[in-house]
Amino acid sequence: MSLTASGACWRRLSWWCGLGCWLLAGCQAPQPSPELVRRSEPLLGTFVTITVYGENRDGLNAAVSAAFEEFRRIDSLMSIHRPDSELSRLNARAAGEPVVVSPDLFRVIAKAREIADRTEGSFDITIRPLADLWGFIWKEYRLPADEQLKAVLPRVNFRLVQLDAEKCTVHFLGPGVSLDLGGIAKGYAVDCAMEKLLSIGVTNAMVKAGGDLRVIGVPPGKTHWIVQLEDPRKEGRRTKVPLRDAALSTSGDYENYFEIDGVRYSHILNPRNGRPVEGIAACTVIAPTCMESDAMATACFVYGVEKSLEKFGARFPMRFTLTPTNPSSELWSVRQTTTFRTEP
Repeated sequence: MSLTASGACWRRLSWWCGLGCWLLAGCQAPQPSPELVRRSEPLLGTFVTITVYGENRDGLNAAVSAAFEEFRRIDSLMSIHRPDSELSRLNARAAGEPVVVSPDLFRVIAKAREIADRTEGSFDITIRPLADLWGFIWKEYRLPADEQLKAVLPRVNFRLVQLDAEKCTVHFLGPGVSLDLGGIAKGYAVDCAMEKLLSIGVTNAMVKAGGDLRVIGVPPGKTHWIVQLEDPRKEGRRTKVPLRDAALSTSGDYENYFEIDGVRYSHILNPRNGRPVEGIAACTVIAPTCMESDAMATACFVYGVEKSLEKFGARFPMRFTLTPTNPSSELWSVRQTTTFRTEP
């Protein structure tokens, strides 16, 4: 074979090898599926579940552990069931003098004050004396007399909490004032856990604590997370909601309540009259952060359907499940914004 012919053969061989390499590159073996780590722990009076996807299982497990530590940290600051919590110490001292508090506690109280202003006092963290009177905090339920309600109501007013942002102090403007952060602290804990995951490099996760949750990214092969809303009737008819990079919270009358003579008394109390809100079974709100969705779900539950939809419907996707107006009727109705999406 001549050198010229040999060179031509070599060029053809090189072309076929190059084509083969290109075809192999285009048909690479599929990459391994992302690892899934999901863990649940009983915290904050509910079950907390953290779900993450990523490439390194050991790293994911470490990230989840760090996120759970955030829940324990917030519980040590804001639990009303722990006598050693920062909130319990604040409740014991703040009527006598301004008390310096941690940045976390100040941030949550300040946000609660902001939402109280927005909703004309419908969200009020000074609700603690009323919740105590009804027995909702320790689930030692009782039906208070009108005279008892009248005696307690003067202590329930968010304006009795004075904040000094420069000094990071909280001061109660009167005796008997006591804070309950149950309508906002859990959402804040979800946010803190999620921020911890993000700081470690996790980009696809769900953090769920009871009716409060937040998601970032998406599960593998999906365009959204699918979360399920509890059926207030407890008949298994859950509502599916697609969610991405957002928080969702539900306040309902079906978790902490008692019944007397067929009347249900729920733990969601109206700060104005001291009585449980009637006519609404559940309120769900979607917001950028879980602290906001948590507080707004309770606030709108108390504020009412019409006012909430009119004032906040353009800003927050929300959904109300309404109880039948006739006790003998089984007809439940739903009111929601056009931006609140559900799936079959």
